[in-house]
Amino acid sequence: MIPKGKAKSSKPPLRWPWSKKSKGHLPVEQQPDLENQVPTVKVDLAEINAGPASSSVEDPTLRPPQLVRERLQIHANQHGSNSNEAGWERLMQNTAPNALHDSEYRFDPPKCDEDTRVEVTEELMGWIQDRESPQRLLCMTGAAGSGKSALQQTVAERCSGKGILASTFFFSSTDPTRNTVSAVIPTIAYQLGSNNFTVREAISAAVTKVPLIFKKSLKTQMNKLIVEPIEDLSRAISTPEFAALPYAILIDGLDECADEQRQAELLATIDHCLLQNETLPFRVFIASRPEWAIRSALEDTGYLHQKAYHIQLSDQYDASGDIRRVLWRRLRDIGRRSGDPRAQSTSWPSKEDIETLVANASGQFIYAATVIKFVSERRSSPVDRLRAITTWTPEDRAQPFAALDLLYSNIVSPAKDAYEAAHPERDFLLLFSVLRLLSHQAFDVSSMLQEITSLEDNAYRWLISDLQSLVTTQTRTFGGGNILRYYHKSFTDFIDDARRSKTLFVPESRTVEFVTVSCFRVLDPIMDRNESTPPIWVIVSNLLVLHFGSSSSFLDFLFTGNNIEKLKWKVVERYLLSHALLDTNSYDQEVHQVIQAFHDKWKQF
Repeated sequence: MIPKGKAKSSKPPLRWPWSKKSKGHLPVEQQPDLENQVPTVKVDLAEINAGPASSSVEDPTLRPPQLVRERLQIHANQHGSNSNEAGWERLMQNTAPNALHDSEYRFDPPKCDEDTRVEVTEELMGWIQDRESPQRLLCMTGAAGSGKSALQQTVAERCSGKGILASTFFFSSTDPTRNTVSAVIPTIAYQLGSNNFTVREAISAAVTKVPLIFKKSLKTQMNKLIVEPIEDLSRAISTPEFAALPYAILIDGLDECADEQRQAELLATIDHCLLQNETLPFRVFIASRPEWAIRSALEDTGYLHQKAYHIQLSDQYDASGDIRRVLWRRLRDIGRRSGDPRAQSTSWPSKEDIETLVANASGQFIYAATVIKFVSERRSSPVDRLRAITTWTPEDRAQPFAALDLLYSNIVSPAKDAYEAAHPERDFLLLFSVLRLLSHQAFDVSSMLQEITSLEDNAYRWLISDLQSLVTTQTRTFGGGNILRYYHKSFTDFIDDARRSKTLFVPESRTVEFVTVSCFRVLDPIMDRNESTPPIWVIVSNLLVLHFGSSSSFLDFLFTGNNIEKLKWKVVERYLLSHALLDTNSYDQEVHQVIQAFHDKWKQF
């Protein structure tokens, strides 16, 4: 039973929008700091640049790759002593540390067990290490939950261990620092510069020379920050030494980039700047769902069809055997650690249990991973939790995500019931949707939820206490506080699709209306006292910009009906519009135009 928290806020309790939905309503990365390596030996630059033709220099091809890299580092430190640190600092400010394969933010990332996905991993590593292959781009596509990110993580760690990993970028639709293409090229450039000081100097100089480089097109950024510095390095060192540089570039989750047109632009930039330049050493591995941008480029008439080595993960590899092995091993580990004698028995789990789970998974590793998290929860016996899963029956197995949807439904529904039993006046699904909206806008959910709803401190913890197999909280990259972190995008796909989540679905318009009304209610007495509350203002302005141009829900709420009529007109006139138009320094031109248009429409109304 979830304990009922006590409100600590001095604000009067919100009486109204806690009401449940009406019956007719649809329910619902350490940045590896570049170490200043001091040369321990003096090296003649003329000897280094002379390459193997010089009799005074041993053949680099006979040296271990690590020795070559160390020698390159000594060369770079001597050659680039007058580093433009300002340019490098500006580059770092435009990177996405969370997108690195060894980022602190991506703690305990998914990866393949030692004896799973062996065949596909060997194919991936074989392609990466086959530098004679004419195709320098590998695209791996697969359905949600098929294990693409785990394979990317495994390959990244293996490449790193072999000293051939140049850079990684892991997209995430729920992380605003890495769900757009804007940080991709700076993050790749940062990693290349961290591997070689000469490249770092060239990148720093490029940023210093073109201060607005990060506002340029992706092609311009790629040429200035990656192509030209690597080409300069190729002319400065010998061919074998150049060949010893790390060369594997890994990009995961292209489909989680917010704009399909920008996904297509990134693919076109990689083709134009990297694949069509024979000077560059890179081999690029991209993993994605088969969405429009990559699918159209790879099809028979697509421009990448002949240039890319394409692995269709869901079609070419049957993951059932690997899923079976993972379930056996992980569930037995859970049983051994359990205090339930039934779980400690060698007969648990049964073969029938495992086969039921494998059949339900339908090749989706995310199903197995979610089952393991759910069963491992310490609130009850793993035997009872596993029995609950194996007795759930999908209504329509013909639907590709039927078993996964059922699993998600049977985790969220009991969490809802338990929370509302402890807090009968609250709507769990609406509050969870609010929590998701605040987190998506990168607000500290712990403070902001309490601020706009007058709930008890840390109310968000009770909201997600029974959803630990699906979500967790993560410290924000900047400013402290917490945001939601989803274990897999398939859960957000489920909860945002009314056809799949059914009675668990909450329309976005309803969440926006609730948050807006809550913010207005907090703002009204504050404005009467001539005080300011920037966090609340930011929430409302974000909602204004977000929904004014993309949907009518926000406008419909403000311009129709008689809901809190006097309050909303007062706020619109005195705070949202007139105040916002004066505060032009805080917003770019596009946002200002949106607010101006909103103001004009209000005056006409």
